[in-house]
Amino acid sequence: MPVKRPIVRYALLALLFAITVAYEVPYLHDILWDKTSVPFFTMELASNKVAIASKEAAQAGVHKGDEVLSIKGRAYRGLSDWAEAFDHTPAGQNIALVVRSNPSSPERTVVLPVRAKRADSWQIIGDVTLYFLLPGVCIVLGFWVAVQRPRDPMAWLLLALMLAFPHIFESSKAQAWPPGWREAAVFYHVSRGGILPAVMFLFGRFFPEPFPAVGRLDTIWKIQQWVLAAPFAVFAILGAIESAIDLSSYRSAIPLEHATHPFDRVLQVFGYLLIGSFFAAMGTKYGVSRSPDAGRRLRILYWGATLAWTPALIVLVLYPRFFGKTAAEVLPQWAIVMALVPLILFPLTLAYVIVVQKAMGVGVALRQGLQYGLARGGVRLLQRGAVAAAIVAAVAMASNPGRNRPQKITVIAIAVTAVFSVRRGGEWLRTWVDRRFFREAYDAEQVLMDLSEQVRAMGDPKSLLETVAAHISDTMHVPQIAVLLGSETYRPALALGYPELADVSFSRTTGTAKVLREQKEPARVYLNDLDSWLYREENVSDEERGKLAILCSELLLPLAVRDKLLGFISLGPKKSEEPYTGSDLRLLKSVAAQTGMALENANLMREIADEVAQRERLNREVEIAREVQERLFPQKLPAIAGLDYAGHCRPALGVGGDYYDFLALPRGHLGVAIGDVSGKGIAAALMMATLQASLRGEATRAPENLAAAVANVNRLVFEASADNRYATFFYGQYEPATGKFDYVNAGHNPPMLFRHAHGQWDRPASGDRWHRDRVDRELRLPAGFNPARCGRCSRGLHGWHQRSDEPCR
Repeated sequence: MPVKRPIVRYALLALLFAITVAYEVPYLHDILWDKTSVPFFTMELASNKVAIASKEAAQAGVHKGDEVLSIKGRAYRGLSDWAEAFDHTPAGQNIALVVRSNPSSPERTVVLPVRAKRADSWQIIGDVTLYFLLPGVCIVLGFWVAVQRPRDPMAWLLLALMLAFPHIFESSKAQAWPPGWREAAVFYHVSRGGILPAVMFLFGRFFPEPFPAVGRLDTIWKIQQWVLAAPFAVFAILGAIESAIDLSSYRSAIPLEHATHPFDRVLQVFGYLLIGSFFAAMGTKYGVSRSPDAGRRLRILYWGATLAWTPALIVLVLYPRFFGKTAAEVLPQWAIVMALVPLILFPLTLAYVIVVQKAMGVGVALRQGLQYGLARGGVRLLQRGAVAAAIVAAVAMASNPGRNRPQKITVIAIAVTAVFSVRRGGEWLRTWVDRRFFREAYDAEQVLMDLSEQVRAMGDPKSLLETVAAHISDTMHVPQIAVLLGSETYRPALALGYPELADVSFSRTTGTAKVLREQKEPARVYLNDLDSWLYREENVSDEERGKLAILCSELLLPLAVRDKLLGFISLGPKKSEEPYTGSDLRLLKSVAAQTGMALENANLMREIADEVAQRERLNREVEIAREVQERLFPQKLPAIAGLDYAGHCRPALGVGGDYYDFLALPRGHLGVAIGDVSGKGIAAALMMATLQASLRGEATRAPENLAAAVANVNRLVFEASADNRYATFFYGQYEPATGKFDYVNAGHNPPMLFRHAHGQWDRPASGDRWHRDRVDRELRLPAGFNPARCGRCSRGLHGWHQRSDEPCR
């Protein structure tokens, strides 16, 4: 269905453009071709009193607060009288003013000489920048965006800002135009400059995206919109009406001045707050922004506007506030020009954010070749204009009779140096234009080199994908890029230029993934071509084609490493409306290969980091377990009369299942335990702790029947351990009074007795070895209880059987 064109909006744009041209052309002519000058002073609005008087005017006799009664013999009626007198008086003649300090003081005649304007370099720089380049850039940007997006309210707000911004500098040139034209021109001029704070407030709130509804902040901005911006805009229009009336009759403007004068101080504060709110909004939105694209745009706009506005605000606002005098009364001309020239950075920053950073989605209306040619031509024109300005400034300064010969030689040398510097700067600017705007004029090798330098040290996949996507988007002007990653299902990991892609995913078994995995080449997407692979491949379903349509895909780049498909990149149509060329495919294939390798390396690095962290955690856990296990061994040996004894355990690993213990028993007896849990490590140590706890629980009761006590220990350990765990165990009790040592051996190594005689240890004889019959006799075991190692399963403690027919565990 055809879209109806906004004819009414285009007609309104045409009318505004015609009004702007009708005003700007003669206004610029009057500014740049003005050949005369007089001592500077300004008049109060709706009054015949002098508001500001320069040093030259004060020396001639015009002072701040003086009343102007007549100009060149005609009674003073309004600002147009002074403007016409100056406009019609050639250089070399004088303008006579009749003034008085107050109604009671005598009248006096002041003669102001009209002199030919000297070609001062700072004056030329200021006039060209503030009255030619600044309005030109603002008008082109504002109307171009409005023509591209006539239905977008933000485009109209940008146009209002671009029309208002250059006219914060008031000039009396339009005041000398013919009646009717001058009133319309002054109203147009003053109203545009007057609404600038309100427009900046609204622009800061809604650009490049509306202020987020975070808590009460959005409500506060809405309140400011109606409490500050709306009244200020109304009073700005009233001020413009007053200025237009003041041209012909300042007395007729007095009633309006009296009505609005009580609000002047409040409106001035409102103006500062509204302009400051623009910067506050940019900073606040940048702080709460979650989108990398929005954050980048806001950061660029904030710092560009700050650099542009700060010098002018210091000179035009803060300086008069602190010192009580205007900058024109105190500062030299070059200082004022240097403070005001940076203002051109503001529209240039907006143009960069809108065109390059795609803040408003403005399409490229011109074809790539013509667009590139115009851009290159514009750079050359700018370069030649700068050279011409340097030459004109040098000639003007060198021909000044007030300068001596060394000064003239110095000026000429500086001009020659400036010419060569401008030429080199022009070459750099053309290269920058090639790289930033037109990939076809930029070396593909340089693209890869820049990208490889950025992704080489990146270990974060998110940062890597953002860098690659931004690089492709900026280089080839692709507004829509989606990166889909995964193992079994490929889902969006990054999306530029899409409102939402939550439901778009591709299984690794789909036809699209199969084609990219097998071909390992960029795949063009032709959704309207029935002969393309989208329709020839049997596995490509209608659902896949619908998802590719949501992505607006024109090209798919596989991210593959060897035979593994990590994911793919979907590229939408280019801004230049041209298809992807063969050189584009070769370049993008290399970029995709680099990205795939970088992703694989990032994944490997992440896995290695996870493994290292896991090992560190395990090592720390083993260290803690070792410390705990050391505390389970005897920390202090009970003192036993007539007995020296000692014990030590050195596990093969940090922790283990080896166990020994000395227990202080009632009646001065000593319990001795030795155990060996199967296996190593923490599991064995945990079973060893269970064995110790069970033994101490039984030993504290000082049982007479050791076999029954160890049987209870066996039962407790049996119930608390796994099927594949067992332990051998030895426990005995020593009685100091008799020297008797009773013990139970549960599958552990048999004990041995060594005797010391004649200064040496003798090996035990066969008669000294403790045999099983002696153990059975001394322990008085119950019938049917076999304390030895099981003959069938060879187990120790867990292998004991109460009855011979009990099955092995």
